Amino acid sequence: MNKSWILNKFSVQRQLLWNEVVDVTYILLIFNKSKFIVLTNLIFIYIGGNFIMTSAIVLAAGKGTRMKSELPKVLHPVCEKPMIMHIFEKLEASRIQDKIIVIGHKGEMVRETIGNGVKYAYQLEQKGTGHAVMQAIPQLRDEGNTLIITGDTPLIQEKTILSLLEKHQQANNDGTILITKFEDPTGYGRIIRNKDGEVIDIIEEKDANHEQRKIQEVNTGIFVFKNKSLIEGLPLIENNNVQNEYYLTDMVSILNKQNKKFGSYLLFDNAQVMGINDRKQLEQAEDIMRKYNNRFGCKK
Repeated sequence: MNKSWILNKFSVQRQLLWNEVVDVTYILLIFNKSKFIVLTNLIFIYIGGNFIMTSAIVLAAGKGTRMKSELPKVLHPVCEKPMIMHIFEKLEASRIQDKIIVIGHKGEMVRETIGNGVKYAYQLEQKGTGHAVMQAIPQLRDEGNTLIITGDTPLIQEKTILSLLEKHQQANNDGTILITKFEDPTGYGRIIRNKDGEVIDIIEEKDANHEQRKIQEVNTGIFVFKNKSLIEGLPLIENNNVQNEYYLTDMVSILNKQNKKFGSYLLFDNAQVMGINDRKQLEQAEDIMRKYNNRFGCKK
């Protein structure tokens, strides 16, 4: 096959595709078959005119004590399937194949459920979301982007993940947060913006003052970071808060202080990111997923 023809064909693809997910390995192999072993492990996402290597860190170490169950929180079923498996399937559909699952409480049960084909990191002590992500860093590449998502958001949709990644890449952000709005934002971290409308901080509810608690724009717990910015910023997180935990949300203020670019993507369908912390919320999630049954394949 003529190399110039391949380049021309590839150029046409760049005009036709936008935030479509593709495996670029085949194209690269045409140029140099000797790199087959290495390149078959590099899956890229084509976003906004560029191929970007994207990883995912799934936070799945929580105990979920309010579930009042021996099961780890992320293994509670929604429509007869563990909630973390719904997330796993969305990542697979988005072709994010470099996945790191952070496990802790009864981690072996989670590992048995998910199986091989992913990487695992262990959070032996529950010291917050920032601390959980720190455990995954040794397995993260220096370059590319990383999606961070909690293991208890089974209603998230593939389209939302891809839109968030696209927004992050198009804006050339160092970090991007998925945000949403609730009429009653109780339990969620509040989004703090400056006079120009830029996200400059996230305040956890337990640390928020009376005025901040009135804010309806909230953190979903889902982020995208440039790997380099994430790796450099995490060690700067401190635990000087009410919970004495290392909050991943502190990365927002850290990047802003470093004059790095942080952005947001607003999700209007807040049901996709509702928190599942107890049996009542688990039932609500099941009802919502049944409404999504055509997309999620959940039987009525």
